[in-house]
Amino acid sequence: MGLFRKKQKEVIQEKEASANRIQFHKLDHAFDEKLIELADIIKKEIPIVINFENLEIDDINKCIAFLSGVCYAISGEVIPVQEKILLFGSEASFEDGSVKMFLKELN
Repeated sequence: MGLFRKKQKEVIQEKEASANRIQFHKLDHAFDEKLIELADIIKKEIPIVINFENLEIDDINKCIAFLSGVCYAISGEVIPVQEKILLFGSEASFEDGSVKMFLKELN
């Protein structure tokens, strides 16, 4: 009868850099289903870059308002890349600094 157990080795997994997980989307419509899908991606701590160039200004405003609200709710950020291209991400997406380095390389 043993009173002592072997210590289990702690496995430390290195997290993939956030910049390597960035998803790129080009919106052709502002349907609610698509916006909810994009919100779910942001909530999974995956940063997304969205191109709004094919949308009318009212649809762009609707999309940005909704996705900005999602980012605000999870302490995320919205960063303009170009006039009609924005990056949305959760707070955890920006922790390692790789996303901001990615944006600096673009400019």
